[in-house]
Amino acid sequence: MPTDAELQALLDKQAITELSYIYTRACDRMDRALLETVYWPDGTDDHGTFKGTAPEYFDWVMDFLSNWVSTHHDNSNILIELDGDNAWGEVHWTGYYRYDLDGETYDHLAVGRYVDRYQRRDGEWRILHRTCVSDWTRIAPTLNDWRKAPPGAQILGQRGKDDPVYQRDRIAIAQAAE
Repeated sequence: MPTDAELQALLDKQAITELSYIYTRACDRMDRALLETVYWPDGTDDHGTFKGTAPEYFDWVMDFLSNWVSTHHDNSNILIELDGDNAWGEVHWTGYYRYDLDGETYDHLAVGRYVDRYQRRDGEWRILHRTCVSDWTRIAPTLNDWRKAPPGAQILGQRGKDDPVYQRDRIAIAQAAE
């Protein structure tokens, strides 16, 4: 039987893990308000090309990502070390990016790690500092552009509140009508 401390450690690690997933959704769906729930307002971020406060990062990343056709991030190998109300983590990420450049469409695959410092305040975990480490990248011309598929052939992801993940009520009503 796990002790109360062991159960609390599991709950804390799960809450921190969820921050990675929320961060990914916020970036991929271009949801700044959601992204703001992941960092403490006095937090900081270092992405190499950007280094500054969390609010400055929100401006930078939303502008940066808005220039791309789509983004998709996966997180894995999430390791978290707890130390009271502080924690350290390493999160492996894989980023898939599609963008247009000079009339051509490109697919960009990048992998790396987030090296994070988390802090719990009033029972809530958030990122206090994030360092984004890039390990390798590959860019290639797009071979199959889903934007050219016949209408209705696919349910396409959207960069914003029109994405199906934000349309749960509309989808449930449509399913009930079938």
